[in-house]
Amino acid sequence: MKTKINKKLIILITIFFIQGIVTNIHHPLTPAYVANIGLPKYVFGFFFAFMNIGMMLGGPFWGNLGDSGKKKFAVVAGLSIYGISQALFGMDFIFSQWPLTLIRIFSGFGIAASFVVINSEIITTSKPGKRARNIAFGAAALGMGGAIGQFLGGFINNNKFVVNLLGTDSFTNVVYLQGAVTLLLALFVFIVFKPEEVVKDKNKKRTYFWEGFKEIKNVSKELLFFLLSLTFITMAATNVDKFFDDYYNQVLGYGTDKLGNFKMIIGFVTVGASLFLVPLFMKIKKKLFLISIFQVISGVLVFITFRATGSTFLLYLYTLYMAYIVIKAVYAPLEQEHISTFADDTNITTTLGIRQSFLSVGTIIGPIAGGFIYEKSPQLLFDTSVILFFLSVGLIFVSSLLRKKNGEKNII
Repeated sequence: MKTKINKKLIILITIFFIQGIVTNIHHPLTPAYVANIGLPKYVFGFFFAFMNIGMMLGGPFWGNLGDSGKKKFAVVAGLSIYGISQALFGMDFIFSQWPLTLIRIFSGFGIAASFVVINSEIITTSKPGKRARNIAFGAAALGMGGAIGQFLGGFINNNKFVVNLLGTDSFTNVVYLQGAVTLLLALFVFIVFKPEEVVKDKNKKRTYFWEGFKEIKNVSKELLFFLLSLTFITMAATNVDKFFDDYYNQVLGYGTDKLGNFKMIIGFVTVGASLFLVPLFMKIKKKLFLISIFQVISGVLVFITFRATGSTFLLYLYTLYMAYIVIKAVYAPLEQEHISTFADDTNITTTLGIRQSFLSVGTIIGPIAGGFIYEKSPQLLFDTSVILFFLSVGLIFVSSLLRKKNGEKNII
């Protein structure tokens, strides 16, 4: 039985690794694509936000489908939808701004299937004592694949041999290739993915993305303030991460190959921090205080980095900005662990569902508002993220005070 589970885990992690490569190839090229087809800069934020809307809609849908015993179908169908949508996304000669934005919803809706089902399968095939470790392995595989994918995107867009062979200096041809490879991944999943049999519960109700918001009325004030801080932090971090690509490529003038190389380094730094630093920081008792300090430091690092120019900016990218990346990687599990302290075995899933709702708001509102701010001034966009980081600390402090008032000790 042990060998069987290990083989399944290897297959699941392999799927995540390949998925990470395939779904990140286009990322270093998207800022140039938006500029080349003459769209306003705010559309770059819209593309990312609308993909997140698709993921928010798709997560519960594919989860329900998987729980009904159709896990393999869900992943294969989801990857196929993503692959076709990516190919359509490159057809600027057919679609205008808003149809292209709508296509991003379908991309997000499709790829959500693999995230939900493969993650749930990793949990199902793992022994209780090894679930956290195996989830971390899956996340690391996805992250490593993503790092390699961004490197490959920049590479094939600039390498003369590949460009002459496949015409990959064109974004359209790159996403055609991406779509085809994604369909091959769907075929691979169809062949090798053997999901665990689902025990169906006739009394189980279907879940929807808005149910997290329906439960807000039952959330304590201290948790609500912390969740609001999560939304602010997510907005800030999402905008810094996504608009960095356009800033690096379009404002500073660095090529897609250099952007791909740098994003690959970021990916590996993130994976390294997740695997080696997170276990150390998880041993600290006053995690909420640590989370607050992290937001202050993040704001300072972003403020300094994006005020630099020339060689100084490059120096800060590989020092201060990398420190920010490490902090972001360590913060996520600390935040999730803290939120879990508000729940028990009877409502942990509901609590995490509420968390996901607040997270989704940040990943949608952030890029949409950020797009308009960035079009006015890239510097203002990064300054706004700094302000959001600092504001989140105030919300965390209020959450801590309320929790202390209710009798909880040693929170901050």
